[in-house]
Amino acid sequence: MSDQAALQEIDDAVRQDEIKAWWKRWGVPVLVACVVVIAITVGVMQYRKYEEGQRALAGSAFSAALAKIGPDNAAARVELEKQAQSAPEPYRALAALAAAQLQDKPEAVIAALQAAAVKLPPELSDLALVIAAYHSVDTPEVQAVVGKLDTLTGAERPFRASVKELQALAAWKKGDLKRARDLWTEISRDTSSPQGELQRAQALLALTGPAESPATEPKAPVEKKEGK
Repeated sequence: MSDQAALQEIDDAVRQDEIKAWWKRWGVPVLVACVVVIAITVGVMQYRKYEEGQRALAGSAFSAALAKIGPDNAAARVELEKQAQSAPEPYRALAALAAAQLQDKPEAVIAALQAAAVKLPPELSDLALVIAAYHSVDTPEVQAVVGKLDTLTGAERPFRASVKELQALAAWKKGDLKRARDLWTEISRDTSSPQGELQRAQALLALTGPAESPATEPKAPVEKKEGK
């Protein structure tokens, strides 16, 4: 046997001993880790199936509760309030939003929506505050409720046109026609404004006329010449 072959054989033996030592130390933990990864993967897949099933059940329950609105608001509210506590998302948030609007009085609706907004995802939180403000339009709270919406008028906020419409109505009620017209003008010039808000803004601009009518000098009466 040549020296090269002998060295190779020794090297192979050393490598085998190292592999055996490594496996003795780490083989079982590696196998356990692999089993855990497989178990987690299977578990996640099973949980997703379970979650999908739960969502389907929650969706059916939510639809059933909504169907009671009108015929039996009290029963609908009780059911929706239960779902707002225990249903999977997004039905938990939707149930909270719907239940808040089934309160008996506008003031109670406003308070319930504002309380729900704190716990809802951002988009639904904005929506809850906007709905609360619409409920406040014919109440003494309108200025205070609408005044809390200033942060929702940014270009990235989904309900900015609705908020501006509410701000315009609040300004109009307060007698500030110029402010109201400025806001309706902003809505009418915003290409992303929803059709409903756009049409109402344009109609109110036409209805209210110019923001400030220039003062006109009264015309002097025309003297009639007496005929001869």
